[in-house]
Amino acid sequence: MERMTGEQELVRLLKTGSADAFEQMITRWRSGAEAYACSLLHDSQAAEDAVQEAFSRLYAVRTDIDENRSFSAYLYTIVKRICIDELRKKKRFPDLPGELPDPPVPSAEAEYISHWDRLNRIHMLAELDETDRRLLTAFSLEGKTTKEIAGEMNMTDGQVRVRLHRIRRRIRKGMKDDA
Repeated sequence: MERMTGEQELVRLLKTGSADAFEQMITRWRSGAEAYACSLLHDSQAAEDAVQEAFSRLYAVRTDIDENRSFSAYLYTIVKRICIDELRKKKRFPDLPGELPDPPVPSAEAEYISHWDRLNRIHMLAELDETDRRLLTAFSLEGKTTKEIAGEMNMTDGQVRVRLHRIRRRIRKGMKDDA
């Protein structure tokens, strides 16, 4: 029979739900994991959060951990994935410096023009024939695909696309002519 190491014994106890074993693992590997996360994120608070999240995830899947493999390998892999996700989020949503200015308040003239444009569009939609109005409503308001609309209206996908294009072009042209 193979003799268990201290790490293997901790993993075995963790798999049974031992809170003491989990605390010992946190004590043993937290500082190293935080240093690793900090080297990836360059932010000690974010690194702390990443390691805390990693331990939470490990605890959630504790019964699936192989006690013959290195626990630290599991931990560092999860920390790395969390850090990569965090870096991706920051790339998509970079932190903006300072506070954002208040949006400009539209002038009375701009509000009048906007109101007039809405009324003009409503009027143009009312002038569409029933089929065109159903097409535009299904596509724009109900969010249906052209294939779904084609199936419902007994048309081909190409016919729906062409017809929607022509409707939108007619509405845009009507907007320009009236301006």
